[in-house]
Amino acid sequence: MRRTETAILPCARLLSIAATAAAISACGGGSGGGGLPVLPIAPAPAPAELPAPPAVESSAPCFNEADFREGTTVEFEAVKAGASSTALPFRRKSVTEGREPFAGAKPVAFNVGSEALNLPQFEQSTVKKEYKDFVSGSILLYGKATTQKTKVTPPQPATPPSERVFYSSQAYAPPFSFPVDMKPGQVVKQQISFTKTETIDGRIDSTSSAPATGELIYYGREKLETPLGTFNTCKFSLKITVGSAPLAKVTVSELWQASEGPYRGQVLKGIDPKSPMIATKMTYSPK
Repeated sequence: MRRTETAILPCARLLSIAATAAAISACGGGSGGGGLPVLPIAPAPAPAELPAPPAVESSAPCFNEADFREGTTVEFEAVKAGASSTALPFRRKSVTEGREPFAGAKPVAFNVGSEALNLPQFEQSTVKKEYKDFVSGSILLYGKATTQKTKVTPPQPATPPSERVFYSSQAYAPPFSFPVDMKPGQVVKQQISFTKTETIDGRIDSTSSAPATGELIYYGREKLETPLGTFNTCKFSLKITVGSAPLAKVTVSELWQASEGPYRGQVLKGIDPKSPMIATKMTYSPK
């Protein structure tokens, strides 16, 4: 009896540790099946979840495809940051028109200024247009043009009125192209040529060309407070260099474009980096 009790005691101790053991072998007993069953292995603790990587703030939401639909209108007023309340605002109205021939292509025309002067013997109309396109996820900048029509009616009825049409264009070839989906810090740089042409009544009066470079930088998102509200925006820098050093003409624009809200895709602040203007009023009517 004493020898049997001594054999059982170690089994009791093993059973007391069973919760942390991987398995326990049968204690005592023989091939007759008197052993203890093997306990299941405790499941390993689940690994801690790693934090998700931060979202890359693409510039894609800061462009609006509706801007390229015929009939879309953007009208706004802007003043220089910190200007007095009596300062005269800058006003601009852009109306998306249909496609027109320009620089050997047929991009979308944007009417950005129309003026008319009607006097008894003198009539003059001026139309300013910008030419852009949206193709396969990229914006293409073609250039701009101004058309001025003048009609002079002499006081003598027998003398027919004279009409003149002056046309001036500034075109990029190929058009400066950049994707709407850019990542913070991304730079798009392109070698292009710049051609300025002036015509009178359809006849070329002068033309000149020069090498040029277009460079667009996307800095990322920024919160921007404006009189229109506070918006999440994309900050860009657009640099156009025409000609070669030391006579090159460099134009730099900083732009903050809304990524959300009723003005998504529109410039809320920018142009001149030294004294940027900020929108105070805006009417955006997308089609």
